[in-house]
Amino acid sequence: MFIPILFENNHFLVLSKPSGLVVHPFDHSTEETLLDFLYAHAPLVFSITNEKKLMDGRIINLGGLVHKLDRDTSGVLVVAKEQETFENLQSQFKEHHITKIYTALVEGAVKEESFRIDAPLGRNKKEYKQSVNPTNPRNTHEVRDAITDVHVLARNGGMTFVELSPLTGRTHQLRAHMSHIGHPIVGDKAYGSTTPAARIMLHAKKLTFTLYGNDYSFLAESPFTVETMK
Repeated sequence: MFIPILFENNHFLVLSKPSGLVVHPFDHSTEETLLDFLYAHAPLVFSITNEKKLMDGRIINLGGLVHKLDRDTSGVLVVAKEQETFENLQSQFKEHHITKIYTALVEGAVKEESFRIDAPLGRNKKEYKQSVNPTNPRNTHEVRDAITDVHVLARNGGMTFVELSPLTGRTHQLRAHMSHIGHPIVGDKAYGSTTPAARIMLHAKKLTFTLYGNDYSFLAESPFTVETMK
């Protein structure tokens, strides 16, 4: 397995995750994951205890993983290599102090150039996907504030290339928000896309944070544009 390494020091490493690769094992899965790459390249990250119990009973150690990307989502992902950095970055993600910028190809011609989506998200009972203001939420704590800034980069026919900046970090936030405004991400069938595509056209382009007095910014250029679907 080859995964481009954008940066590495004694505290953390930054990867450019390819689309199609799941970050860690899930229930009853046996496929290769990003964790397998880390075991081979940077076993030190597993000196950090970060356990997750799967529904099949397995307990796996996620090590220095402080955030995840969906299987189809490509782009920048940071992994801590020691405990102090893990706790620092984990806290920054939780408090939304880390700046994340994504690019996406969405269906339809988005009219406005820049705007904000402020729409709470949650899951209805027995549903996997997120919904804006769900009518039958799993519990009273399920619905949480979710904010995304949208900026149009280019338009081409019936599609729009956008830059998405999530100011909160909800599960499937960008996918649910773009579906909510009638512009689902191309290839995202779960959230309403009807355009055939080899993958969900969502990419984590840039990640910016401050650690131990140093400012860091990491970039992985988008592997697709509005020209991709021609």
